[in-house]
Amino acid sequence: MIGIKLLGSLLIVCAGGMAAATVARFERRRLSVLDAWIDLLIHVRGQIDCYLLPLDEILASADKTLLTACSPSGQTDSLAELLQGALPYLDAEGRRLLSSLVRELGSSYREEQIKRCDYYIHALQVCREKVAQALPARLKMGTTISLCIAIGAAILLW
Repeated sequence: MIGIKLLGSLLIVCAGGMAAATVARFERRRLSVLDAWIDLLIHVRGQIDCYLLPLDEILASADKTLLTACSPSGQTDSLAELLQGALPYLDAEGRRLLSSLVRELGSSYREEQIKRCDYYIHALQVCREKVAQALPARLKMGTTISLCIAIGAAILLW
């Protein structure tokens, strides 16, 4: 009987460890999604500045790994689809900035688009720094909560 309880407790603690790893992977993905969006905006700005390409052609010529990093869900046909795939990984400020970007980009003259790209690149870099600073605390909190819940459940089974 004790062996079964011990095995059950071990399985619960392992599940807690897996949950902690999932939380850590999610938190790190939040940072990598912001990095990818910043890189994509730098690419878009360069293509608009040098070649004045339409947004569809810019996205078609962009690196597929960059587009996949922007939208982990795999939707990479337009900026709106990229944003929809990235929404679970963005905080409120990142959502607001990228939603505004998707609405505004491609609807004005070249100089205005370059200014907007510069603005959003800078704003997303500030947002990225905030997420990067909060990352260690969020990792500790997620890991602690996951493991404590698992250990608490294991203790309740005894």
